[in-house]
Amino acid sequence: MNTTSNERMRAVSAMAAVVAIAATYFYFLLFAEFALLEIAKPLFGDEHALRPLLAVLGAGGVGGSVLAAWRFEITRLRSALAGGFFGCAISAAAVLAAGRAGLWPAVAVVGLSLGWTTVTLSAGLRAVAGGTRLGWWCGLGTGLAYAASNVPAVFEARPETQTILVIVGALVGTAAAFAMKPEAGGPDETADYNRVGKLKWGVIFLALVWLDSAGFYVLQHTRELKDVTWRGPWTLYGNAATHLFGAVLAGWALDARRLGATALVAVLLLATADALLGFGAGGASGAQVFYTLGVSAYSVALVYYPAFGARPWLAAGLFAVAGWLGSALGIGMVQDLHVIPAWFIVVAGVTVLVALAGRRGPWSSPRVAVGIVVGGLCALVGTVRGGEPDSVRGRKVYIAEGCINCHSQFLRPGVRAEILWWGPARPLASSLADQPPLLGLRRQGPDLTNVGNRRSPDWQRLHLIAPGEVTPGSRMPSYAQLFKDGDERGEALVAYLVSLGAETLPVRLEQSAAWRPSASAEAKVFATEGARSEFNRLCAACHGAEGRGDGRLAGQLAVRPPDFRNEAWRHVRAEGRERVIALARIIKFGVPDTAMAGREYLDDDTVVMLARYVMASHR
Repeated sequence: MNTTSNERMRAVSAMAAVVAIAATYFYFLLFAEFALLEIAKPLFGDEHALRPLLAVLGAGGVGGSVLAAWRFEITRLRSALAGGFFGCAISAAAVLAAGRAGLWPAVAVVGLSLGWTTVTLSAGLRAVAGGTRLGWWCGLGTGLAYAASNVPAVFEARPETQTILVIVGALVGTAAAFAMKPEAGGPDETADYNRVGKLKWGVIFLALVWLDSAGFYVLQHTRELKDVTWRGPWTLYGNAATHLFGAVLAGWALDARRLGATALVAVLLLATADALLGFGAGGASGAQVFYTLGVSAYSVALVYYPAFGARPWLAAGLFAVAGWLGSALGIGMVQDLHVIPAWFIVVAGVTVLVALAGRRGPWSSPRVAVGIVVGGLCALVGTVRGGEPDSVRGRKVYIAEGCINCHSQFLRPGVRAEILWWGPARPLASSLADQPPLLGLRRQGPDLTNVGNRRSPDWQRLHLIAPGEVTPGSRMPSYAQLFKDGDERGEALVAYLVSLGAETLPVRLEQSAAWRPSASAEAKVFATEGARSEFNRLCAACHGAEGRGDGRLAGQLAVRPPDFRNEAWRHVRAEGRERVIALARIIKFGVPDTAMAGREYLDDDTVVMLARYVMASHR
């Protein structure tokens, strides 16, 4: 076979390796970290009840990693890797079909298959793609997986759809395994792979995964942070592009033999991101960029290091300890503490610095040591200053101000009126898991279980300051004192209220879309004066008496209400009779993420009357 044919086959083999890396990470990111948990939640009641299931997943992953290292042979790489991918596909399909009892073995096989696939691929990657451009191939595969996971159509899909996508990805990985052509080669013998070197890198990657997992959990479970970092198509496309850029850049650095530099940059980025999260929504945009780049950088290094060493047991140990254990430690820490401790950010940064101290090159100079220490101190100051996330501080304000005396956070399952007014019920086990539970004593005001998907921050702020102006007839006292200059309690309380029910928004949207007023209300004829009186009482504070968007509260909203006489409908696309129904839905349920709040308690006659009045006012 001539040289050109060999080069072509080598290129095909390397591209197959890229596809395999992308398929593995795609499966882990979209399914093991997202879709699997979302499918399991309704079966287990709440997230804390999932811990035993996650332990089974982790145990399966460790077991699969050890088994793969024990059975690894380079001559059987393709069949072993194809078998791992096929196991991933079958176990994901089993999760879709399983009930609560069947989920346990299915999840165990998910972990087993993923552990086997990861270690088999890592141990054979250098033999498949070569060592010269191994960093580039690792960076491209990792970046593509992260980018694909952040595409809006994928990221925002239902968990069942995401599972189908990863099954397809695993089957593509199966095909890619058979396109590989491994070539024999010995393991790398540099200092990074002697006994001390392997121990150091195990500690480094453990710290990085721990930092990543803690930051990821905070971003995912804090409404105001998630809204900034993972919401909207442009934000998600930006995340995708940043991940791909960071991963490819890291791959280039690794091919230039800058493994230590890559790890150092990654820990600085992640530590800074975790520190910025302490500022709440104010630091989220910066945290998003630092976190995304840091995750991409260390993820590529995590693939590259064991792959370049070409040692199956190194890959198994690294993924078992740093990967599975590090993730569990990071998530468990934040679940219990509800915040990333400042001391942990500093300790993680210093640990990586010490582990890298003996390496040669410009990144081991005293200037770098000073930079790490200064960065760690900045992280400490930032986190101490930021403290707990806004929603956590706001929960304490909610308790201190006695909101529980008038508002419940418990909907009775099966009570139709409550579900229609306030949204889907929350499992009792989930409510009782809160510390302390805030079920409520009496319901003098509306239930707040899902208030975050019914009322925007603008509305919450105005309502807390002047309840009677926003909701005519309200008996709620003003909490304007919480919003005085220098007092952060008001904004923290708003953040907490907005966080309530964030996960039920899709169900709430389905409820509102399915609602129609009664046939008698649709057929009824209403007097114009009665409609005008109700509009002035309920709507004019924002919309103005003539619907021009000039009400007394309009100037305090981030987006002014529309002028009915001059502006097109913003949220209504229907025509004719259905337009009245669409307007009625908006009046009853509001428009999520805007200051337009619903009037859930209004009867159908009043809602239809207001809808017709508004439509008649529009020109």
